[in-house]
Amino acid sequence: MDKLNKYYIETLKKVDSLLHDKRYEEAFELVSQEIASPYIPMEYIERFEQLYVELNKIVMVNQIKHQYNSMSKMEMLAKIYDGKKFDVNLFSYLIGKFYEKLDHVDFQYINKVFNAKHIANTEKIFALQQLKLANISYTFDFFNNVLNKTFKMNPIDSFEYVNHPYFQNVKQKIDDILLKNPSLATLSNELLSIIYEYYFGGQPSFEPSVLANKLTDYVKTYFDQSHKSDIEFKLWIDNIMQAKKILN
Repeated sequence: MDKLNKYYIETLKKVDSLLHDKRYEEAFELVSQEIASPYIPMEYIERFEQLYVELNKIVMVNQIKHQYNSMSKMEMLAKIYDGKKFDVNLFSYLIGKFYEKLDHVDFQYINKVFNAKHIANTEKIFALQQLKLANISYTFDFFNNVLNKTFKMNPIDSFEYVNHPYFQNVKQKIDDILLKNPSLATLSNELLSIIYEYYFGGQPSFEPSVLANKLTDYVKTYFDQSHKSDIEFKLWIDNIMQAKKILN
């Protein structure tokens, strides 16, 4: 074994030892030094790159956790929403750590998130899910950004996609239509989920069977460019997808 191979084998052993001891920052520093070197033998490049990506993620998460752990409840509340951006990760951490200590004043502050016009429905739905997991009952004002509509929403209500009668009816019809084509069924249901988020608190004007038929017909264009779907329905879907991009 030449000196170069021996060096990299020993270095990888050091990294494995540090990982075993959960000394992730030290392991990341060691891997970073090797990645930054002008030459790594081909047989070791992939392993070091893989370690770099994995360790970078672990170190970042640990740094965030350390930062969160040092915050008080009030500090977290102030940082989850600054009037512009909603930090969904910090919100999730706040609920997990302080759910038993949240009071009416705290919920009034959190209500600003649900009432904000520029926060996407997707993020607001995620926040509701976190509150529901903590079994928190409080009535919030949920503003649907795309429908320009405000309604009352309690996290303990059955607001989830799987519990919405209209959308479940559409989903069942999609699954029946595309029983023999699971790829198209999956894509159709993904689009239906986006429509659900768009209309959260309401539903489209289509009858369930009509929406199911139009959606299953529309997704065929993804796999067969010669297939022509309803032009007006395509524009309707395009508008929903565009709204999702803007708000996200």
